[in-house]
Amino acid sequence: MLGILEKTFDLLRVALKLRSYRHTLLASNIANVDTPGYRRKDIPFEKIIQNYLSKESLLKTTHPKHFKGLRKNINEIIKAYEDKTLGTPNNVNLEEEIVQLTENQILYEATLQALSKELERLKEAITEGGR
Repeated sequence: MLGILEKTFDLLRVALKLRSYRHTLLASNIANVDTPGYRRKDIPFEKIIQNYLSKESLLKTTHPKHFKGLRKNINEIIKAYEDKTLGTPNNVNLEEEIVQLTENQILYEATLQALSKELERLKEAITEGGR
């Protein structure tokens, strides 16, 4: 059972980290709305999560007797996406950025609620198992 819990907590940890990082990028876009030559920055949350969960994110093994590889560090996966600038200079739309920031905040809070529920389930399993 710990394996399932570990996977769930790891996914929630990564999702919170990505949401937090995306919030920083979107806030930076809003702060630089009037900066000449500024290009908006963002990360594709869904693509990064899919990449993280795919077998491609596992470390490669070169021999059948090697242990199965662990997942690559999420920072490495983010780096592959963050260097890409989006569009032409001065392409920040304030209203669109605020909508995306609000949506990201709501999804961050939903992820926190999911984490809270998982912790409640774990606590219940521990306390009920002690009877």
